[in-house]
Formats: sequence, C-alpha cells, structure tokens
Amino acid sequence: MIFNQNEYHQEEKIFTGQDFSGVSFGGYSFFNCTFERCTFINSFWTDAKLYSCIFNGCNISLVKVQNCLLQNITFNECKLVGVEFYKVNKTFFFINAVQCMLLHCNFSDLMMKGISFAGSMLQECYFKNSQLEGADFTRADLKETVFRNCNLTKANFTAAKNYAIDITSNNVKKAQFSYPDVMCLLRYFDIIINYEQ
Repeated sequence: MIFNQNEYHQEEKIFTGQDFSGVSFGGYSFFNCTFERCTFINSFWTDAKLYSCIFNGCNISLVKVQNCLLQNITFNECKLVGVEFYKVNKTFFFINAVQCMLLHCNFSDLMMKGISFAGSMLQECYFKNSQLEGADFTRADLKETVFRNCNLTKANFTAAKNYAIDITSNNVKKAQFSYPDVMCLLRYFDIIINYEQ
C-alpha cells in the first residue's frame, strides 16, 4: 500500500522526489496529479487508472502496465525503459512523451493519433499496426526503432534522425521529412544512388 485504505482516489496531488520502486498502484486512480522527479522502477501499474497526469523528470523503468488506463498523460524529460504499452487498456489511451528517453518500449496495436514524441530518443522501440496519424516525431532520434504496418499519414519527422521506415509496408502519405535524413527511406530499395560532384 502506498496510501491509506480510504485514499484509493488521488486528485490534484503533487508528488515530489518519491521512490515508488516495486510499489503496486493496482486499484488506485489518479486525476490531474503531477509527479516530479519520482522513481517507479519495477512498479506495478496493473489495473491502475491515470487521467490528465503529468510526469516530470521521472524514471519509469520496467513498469508493468497490464490493463492500466492512461488517458491524457504527459511525460516530460522522463526515462521509460522496457514498458510494454501494448498491454494497457486501449480505451481512451493517449500519452505524449516530450524530450524523453524511451528504450525498448513496445507501442504495437495502439491508437496514437496526434501523439507527440518531439525531441525524444526512441531507441529499439517497436511500433506494429500502430495508428500514428499526425504524430509528432520532430527532432526525435529513432535509432533501431521499428515501424511495421503503421499508419504514419501526416506524421512529422522534421529534423528527426536515425529512422528506418519501410515505405512499402507503412503508410507515409503526406508525412513530413527533412533532407538529408529522408534519404534513409530508400534503404529498403535495391538501388544505387550516385551523387554528382
């Protein structure tokens, strides 16, 4: 337990510098709460409900999110490692991860229209059958991140780098890219590019 028995519903609370490592949030709901520089390593968000919450500078590593409801959640400058987002409650799922470090996270089969990963590093993350229309990947570093059968219509990859997107298996209609990184889109074609001197 992290609160008293009668405190399963937390509303408009601010948590600063707390260590919730290994703690279970099962059965708790958080509405319009803010978490500042908190640690959640190996914590359990299974069956928890979070609405309109903000996480600033938090370590959210190896958190279990089975059936967790994440609605209108913002992660700012957070570290998220090994989070299997595809296991969350998909109803009303919506997050933003701005200037975050995301390592080995899985976003498969999620509806993420308009999501923002602006300025974030997504390393070895996985998107399969993900709906990413209008997603914001501006200035993101997408090293070893996989996109498979995703809808990236009107997504913005301006100033993004290290992405490898197979445009034959992903919908990139009207998506935005920057030169020279856009040349990465040609890597899946058996062609030779000659640069005139």
